[in-house]
Amino acid sequence: MISGSYYPRSFTILVIVAMGVLIVPLASGLINAVHVLQGVAETQREFTRTSLAITRDVRQVAESVSQLQRAAGQYHLLQDDEFGPALKDRNEELQALFKQLDARLADAPSHATLARLQEQSRALYLELEPEPGAYLDSTRFHTLDPAFDGLHAAARALLTEADAAVQQELQALEETVQGTRQRLIVLALALIPLTLLLAGVFSWMINRPIRQIKAAIQQLGQADLSPLPPVSGPHDIVELGREIDWLRQRLQALEEQKLRFLRHVSHELKTPLASLREGVALLNDELAGSLTARQRSIVSIMDSGSRELQKRIEDLIRYGGMVQGDGKPPAAMQPLETVLDGVLARQRLTLAARGIRVEKQLSAEQIRADRNQLETVLDNLLSNAVKFSPEGGRVLVKSESAENGVALWVCDEGEGIPEAERGRVFEPFFQGARQPAAAVKGSGLGLSIVRESLLAAGGSVEVADLPPWGTCFRLTWPD
Repeated sequence: MISGSYYPRSFTILVIVAMGVLIVPLASGLINAVHVLQGVAETQREFTRTSLAITRDVRQVAESVSQLQRAAGQYHLLQDDEFGPALKDRNEELQALFKQLDARLADAPSHATLARLQEQSRALYLELEPEPGAYLDSTRFHTLDPAFDGLHAAARALLTEADAAVQQELQALEETVQGTRQRLIVLALALIPLTLLLAGVFSWMINRPIRQIKAAIQQLGQADLSPLPPVSGPHDIVELGREIDWLRQRLQALEEQKLRFLRHVSHELKTPLASLREGVALLNDELAGSLTARQRSIVSIMDSGSRELQKRIEDLIRYGGMVQGDGKPPAAMQPLETVLDGVLARQRLTLAARGIRVEKQLSAEQIRADRNQLETVLDNLLSNAVKFSPEGGRVLVKSESAENGVALWVCDEGEGIPEAERGRVFEPFFQGARQPAAAVKGSGLGLSIVRESLLAAGGSVEVADLPPWGTCFRLTWPD
């Protein structure tokens, strides 16, 4: 049992790595989304500041042109030198606004209008520039009204063009936001299958060794001591797999010791039992002298006990041979009713003593099986059914065609097998909790022999429900 090279040494590290790898794409997507949104928000704030500043400055240009015209009128029409500094200040403020706008405007039409405004304002100021004693009279001053009107018109045009540029930039910003939203959606849609793929890969990596361990435990639970499939995974899981395989080897050794013990004990008991039965037969034949009625009754009890002991010894030998797989017996088509009648004939006295009737519903009349094996199975199942049936009860033997074989049912009217014991009734030497009070305690090998017989023939046996019967065994014989 070796682990794959793609596994870490510890199962805990594998889980931590899986969680970390699953978090990475989600975290990166979230960080990217936050970064993009921060960029969009910063762009939107900068756009808002710039657009508000441009709008404010353009409106201030129009106001400054009006203030320049007012200051020029006060200086030249009133011919007062005290208004000269005010006229210079208004001109400087207007030129400062022009420079400030020149740095903020980004579109060509606005730049061209601003350049025209600058030229017109400079040319007009040359006419209005205050000099001591050089005043423009009223007629000469009003001849400059078209120039002031041109400045006002250029300022209005600049305001219109600046508003258009702001709207264009706003539309571009909206397109950027929309594109960012689409990119984030695409990123999220890409992260979902990626995350699911990674989750599936790590889920497989985590669950695979767990399933292998579970399969190994289930195999042991079914008394299958054949070599276990290898466990791949982290080092600690592989070590656990080795421990389970060590347990399998120990169970296999114990099972072999048990079977060897049973085989030796069975053979050791056969010789004295044969002598005992021979002695009972001699007594029964009155070779040692005539027997009284009481003595004959005692000899009969000894004969019955020796026969029962011989049957149990034979069951032990038969079970040991089946578990060791002494070869699959040859199968042939057997007339089911004929075989069943032969088994019932051997149990006639027991059936009559308890008043039990056997009902036969043999839709499938033949079964492909070894004759001795079939008789053994029917004999054990009928013995079990008689043991657990009430006085005067019924036993059902039913056969029907099934997929790739024949299904055989043997049912009685007993109390049934508790759900908790159904998985153990085929274990050797198992005795259920519901034992008839008057029945002689058996060896607990009958149902185990039935299971091993069916497994050797390639069939199966299970506890089934067939109302209104109490306990039912369903056997499947392959074609």
